[in-house]
Formats: sequence, structure tokens, C-alpha cells
Amino acid sequence: MKQKRNYSLTAKERKAKRMAAENKAARKIVSADNKSAARAVASREDAEKAMVMSQKRSRLNAIVVGGVTCLAILILVIALIVPAIMFAVNPYRSYGKEVARFDLSNGMTLEYEIDEDEYDNAATNFIFLAKNKFFDNTVFYDAQNGWLRFGGYEAQPQTNASSDFSRTHHRGDSLAYCESFSALPSDRFDRATYKFGYRLRADSGGTDSRLTDKVGTLTYRYGDTSTEFQFNYGLTNDETVSGDMSDIQCTMVGQALNDETISNIKSIASLASANTSITSGYKWRPPTPDIMIKSVRLYNLDNSKWKNFDFISYMSGNDKSGSRRYTSWIVKV
Repeated sequence: MKQKRNYSLTAKERKAKRMAAENKAARKIVSADNKSAARAVASREDAEKAMVMSQKRSRLNAIVVGGVTCLAILILVIALIVPAIMFAVNPYRSYGKEVARFDLSNGMTLEYEIDEDEYDNAATNFIFLAKNKFFDNTVFYDAQNGWLRFGGYEAQPQTNASSDFSRTHHRGDSLAYCESFSALPSDRFDRATYKFGYRLRADSGGTDSRLTDKVGTLTYRYGDTSTEFQFNYGLTNDETVSGDMSDIQCTMVGQALNDETISNIKSIASLASANTSITSGYKWRPPTPDIMIKSVRLYNLDNSKWKNFDFISYMSGNDKSGSRRYTSWIVKV
């Protein structure tokens, strides 16, 4: 006969306990699944973050590389363009002295090196006039005996006697022009037409005929003018030095920068013909047809000298020889 088991728990309690155990086991499974899911989500998030960071680094690297490339290209462009711009602004930067460039109405160009250090009086006078456009839109008024002359004539001289200068068309004779020439203040003069009445002393060594008679030189006619200059082109086959030309006093300013300039000077001088309207006195032989100096541009000037330059005060001072630069001038001092 089977012995009857004695259960301490009722059937209901055992069922509840079994269900609790099953629920616990189920929770453990769910918890494990949740943890696995969480880890999977975290892994996906980490991967996404890593991908985003990688993309950012790639973009940053691309920006850096692009920036460096652009900078390199910019530097290269600047290296190529700046010299071109500098040359366009000043094509004579490599020269050690001042340079004057004459642009003429016939398309020619004359280039001269101005020696301001060596020929201070004459060169300073030339630079002052050129800087203030005194020569612009004036003509070459004479070409003979080896010299091509210019210096403030707006048309060919028409004087018919040595004492008649009323028809020379020189700017220094024009009251309107003299009054408008602000580089010489009108209140410093008793009359505006006195502005160009100065005479300067020749520079020491500037009158050496071995220099002044050399083809290609630019000289200043200091003896009896304030504004007239001349290029030496050498005598042509049909020219000889006449008596009234041999005593012209000139002093050095500079010299031609190249052979083309000398060739252009000779070409212009070859066009000279006698001014038949002159019946007595000095007979000018201007190039025909008229050739005008459209502009004179200056390069390599000493800014410390020319920034606030006072021509009257400067010429009232002494030159390297210790003598006053101007010999005469009707001016209020």
C-alpha cells in the first residue's frame, strides 16, 4: 500500500511558485536580450559617431589641403604678377639714377638718365620743370649744329629780330600760364612773368666739352635761359658750327639711356628746315612738321627731397662748390 505524500504547499501555492520561477527566468532572458540590444544600439551609435568624426576629419583635411593649395597658387600668382605690376609702374626700377621718359606726338620715346647727384643745379631745374609738366605739349623748336632743342615753346618761334621776343610762343612770356604755374607761388613775385626769369650757375664739371659735345647728352642752356634744354645728336653732313652758336653756354644734365633714343633724336633732327618767316636775327630750324613732347615722366626720384620741394628756397641755397645756385632772379625773398 502506497504511502501518501505529505505536501507542505498547496497546489495553488506550488503553481504560484512555479510561475514566479518562470517569470524570473523570463526576466533574466529579457534583461539579457535588452543588454544585448543596448550593446547593439551603442555599437551602432559609436559607429555612426566614428563615421561622422571621420567625415569631419576628411572635410577638415580637404579644407586644409584646399587652403594650402589656394595659398600656394596665390603666392605663385603674386610672384608672377607683382614684378609685372612693378615694372609697369616703374620700368626703370633697376637703374641707380633718376630717369626721364619723353613720349612724343610721332609715337617715339626718348629715355634719359638724369644725374642729379653730379649735376645738381641743372638736373634739379630739369626735374622741377618736368615734374610740374612744364614741357608737356610743347614743341622741339630748333635742330641745328648738332643740337635738338626744347623748353617751353607751345608753337614754333616766329621772331624776326633779335630784340623781338613777342612772338616766340614761350610759356614764360604768357601771363596766364605764369599765373597758373602754382609750383612757383605768385605771392613770391612782384609779377607772375618773373617766375621763369632766373639764371642758374653751371655745375662744377658740368661744362666739360668732352661731356657736353658727346652724342646723346642732355644739357641745360644755363647762360641765357631758365627753361631751355638740348639733346646732342652730332653734326649732320650739311652742318657746321656757326659763329653765333659756338658761344652757347650749356651744362650737363644727363645722357641717353639707349641707342634707340639717340637714333630717334637723329631722326627728328633730320626733319629740320629753315623757318622762312624769320627775316633777320637768329634763324630757328624746327623739325617739320611739328613734333610735340606729349609728356615727360620721371622715375626713381628721391622722395625725401621732392615730397615738399620748395624750388625758390632750394635755388637760393649753395651748391657743392659753396656758391649760390641761382645767379639772378627777380623774386620776393
